[in-house]
Amino acid sequence: MSDTRQTGKVVYPLAYVYLVSLLSSLSGQTNCVQIADYWKNNRPALESIFEDFPKQDISHDTVRRLLMLIDPDQFQSFYSKQVKPLLHQFTSRVVAVDGQAVRASKNSTQKNGKYILTFYDTDNGIALGQKLIGERHNEITYAADMVEGLDLRGSIVTADALHTQEKFAAKLIEQGADYCLAVKQNQKTLYYDIQLCFVDRLETRTLEIEKIELGHGRIETRRISVSPGNTLKADHLKKWIGLDEGTIIKATTEIVDKTTGQISSLDRYFICSLNWFNTHIAEQCARSVRRHWGIENDLHYVLDVDFFQDRTQCKNANYLQNRTLLHKWALGVIRQAQKEEENNTGKTAKSVKRYMAQFNAPSIALDALTRIIG
Repeated sequence: MSDTRQTGKVVYPLAYVYLVSLLSSLSGQTNCVQIADYWKNNRPALESIFEDFPKQDISHDTVRRLLMLIDPDQFQSFYSKQVKPLLHQFTSRVVAVDGQAVRASKNSTQKNGKYILTFYDTDNGIALGQKLIGERHNEITYAADMVEGLDLRGSIVTADALHTQEKFAAKLIEQGADYCLAVKQNQKTLYYDIQLCFVDRLETRTLEIEKIELGHGRIETRRISVSPGNTLKADHLKKWIGLDEGTIIKATTEIVDKTTGQISSLDRYFICSLNWFNTHIAEQCARSVRRHWGIENDLHYVLDVDFFQDRTQCKNANYLQNRTLLHKWALGVIRQAQKEEENNTGKTAKSVKRYMAQFNAPSIALDALTRIIG
């Protein structure tokens, strides 16, 4: 990563500023004041590990200035190289796409705050890439553009109805991925035609699987119905590449409140390029639909609750992108540490918060980085 400062005046090398920022994020201390405090409190330990570590403390203003200095595209490229060793090539890994508002960054023109669009590998627990976008509707164009810079070969990319766009689907197929895209009434004709396909009594090829879960005082039944994509009219098949040999999906969720007995039900519809003749196609589709929620539950929620991302007050776009990417990097390392623990012990791993407390010691955090990233 290039440093535009005058070499003779550099007191704090970028490499150490970003390393300490990452170590601080790993311990749950994410804002500039906390990063500066982490530097001060752990400087003796860092000096013992790195001979050329700066011999003086850093101010939070300097941390902020240096996090603003780096070009986000360079940092994204660096990030991608670091997380690549962490990506295990699961068969048909599910990559979820969604935007997240950083609400504390809101202003008079963006009342919900700036949005970060993320591609998230739900199987590996790693964010593959992100992009800062202006208004929420701009996600549509950014998502298709981001596909070209990511290695999505062999994956199933899921997204909500906002991204059910022909250009996005075509880009995914072009890059060797499959898609599973939600369909709502923003695609009225397609939405109603899929509904009709699942009530057509002459269609006998529909496959169904059902799963019942108990918990939180309710009984939840999830039913997945899958039909071949060529059930749809030819007009739709011409528009959506891969759908002629793919599938259409109806996902029904029925919830019974065990206390009141009240029943609620919701139907959702999807188009999917997974080949209808694949072995266990219904199970594949069910997994794709279910795994999409990983980006909300395992990424966005954790970033807001454990990394306080929703409270990031910022006007500078570079700073916001680099800070949020640091959070994702730290979370990715913790996720791999959790998997490593589960593989070694056969038991449920410690929580993210407990790992943060453990990584407060630089020597332990650096050992984990060396072991996990290499």
